[in-house]
Amino acid sequence: MSTAETRLNEIADCEFAGKNIAGQIAQYATLTQRLAHDLARELASASEAAEDAMRQLRGHPMLAGVDVRWRARRVTKVLREAGELCQGISAECVAFNVQFRQEFAYALKGRETKTKEYRGKVDL
Repeated sequence: MSTAETRLNEIADCEFAGKNIAGQIAQYATLTQRLAHDLARELASASEAAEDAMRQLRGHPMLAGVDVRWRARRVTKVLREAGELCQGISAECVAFNVQFRQEFAYALKGRETKTKEYRGKVDL
């Protein structure tokens, strides 16, 4: 199994249930952030490599009169935008964890003084 598949399986294995919801949310956000960050880096690298490869077509007889540099840049724009989306995913995963902590911080602070009356399915 490849590293990407392993990482996706780790993300899929994160369940938001049980006794440590805060830790599970933090773990999920961290794993997803790392995957998105690595994917963004890969897309940026692929974009540069693809653009360089396409620029080498300059002077090809079948591309006479074509601005190869402009077209190569235009083609690889799709990969650059995909990389930016992955960076956005990475940032939003951090925001997911931060938002959870903001919304439920009062309950996390009171962790030491839990009451025995709570009988819900999940716990902080």
